[in-house]
Amino acid sequence: MSTEAHNETPPPEPPRSSISLRFTLASGPASIPLHRLHHLAGYATLTGDADDYFLGWLAMRGEPVPVFDLNRVVCDQPTPEHFGSRIMVLRAGAESPTPYVGLLAGGITDTIADSATAEPLDLDSYLPMLYSLIPAVPSRAI
Repeated sequence: MSTEAHNETPPPEPPRSSISLRFTLASGPASIPLHRLHHLAGYATLTGDADDYFLGWLAMRGEPVPVFDLNRVVCDQPTPEHFGSRIMVLRAGAESPTPYVGLLAGGITDTIADSATAEPLDLDSYLPMLYSLIPAVPSRAI
């Protein structure tokens, strides 16, 4: 998919919900609104060269998805690898060179109706920075 095609037709915004996905960062429990989540993937083998926050490329339904370590972005510590580590795949904004972006997080346990038990993460403050860190999209299938 070309960048032009990605920028021409943004996907429709899903209905808003008060349900959030809870996960663990080094700073404590955090959450994102469930309506922002496109797909939840298990920790997988990534391709490409990791660099700072960027971990590599996830092949998802034939699309290359850049994956970033959310704990490193927010807390400056790598996400520990354990059974609850997952890649949260989100629809990327129009300024991203890819339609999706993946965020590795640890301790993804459940959904919650009230964010009082986990600090809501302000994705809109982190995602634009991550879009600028996405390396060139691989030309070959991954």
